[in-house]
Amino acid sequence: MVTPLHVAASGGGREWVAEAESSFGLPDEPPAPRELPTVAQVLAAFRRAGCHGVPWFQLAGHDVTSELPGCPDPATCPSVGGLDLGEVSVGVDGASGDAPVELGQAVTDIGLRKPSGRAVLAATVALASQTGPLLVFGDSGEHVFVVAPGDDPTHLGQHWPW
Repeated sequence: MVTPLHVAASGGGREWVAEAESSFGLPDEPPAPRELPTVAQVLAAFRRAGCHGVPWFQLAGHDVTSELPGCPDPATCPSVGGLDLGEVSVGVDGASGDAPVELGQAVTDIGLRKPSGRAVLAATVALASQTGPLLVFGDSGEHVFVVAPGDDPTHLGQHWPW
């Protein structure tokens, strides 16, 4: 999962994050609330990072595969370090789970099922550069990782748990 850090820090999230087995990049103080990224911004960041995936959401009035390309070569992608985000879902403020989302709607969280760890890092670095600090964590919550604007991907990669 990926979510803006200020969203995760609100409503008791700081306590949950503090209990993680390992963490990286957590600031002493939570960041100030800021505008959430839109669906369009999230998808554009994924494309800029060279990532691809399988959308688990629908875009109202758009072909989602034009916004989130599929894997160009599923047979070799994992073995060559491809940037596969796996199955991608977006949590959108005020939308039900299976309703089509609009490109301009605010994204509260991004779910990634069976992604390449390398792809998640690339996508998160690209998205953080425009949206602010992001919290990345797995299903178990044992690892939490913050990616902030301007972070060096090489340095982050040395600590990346996935």
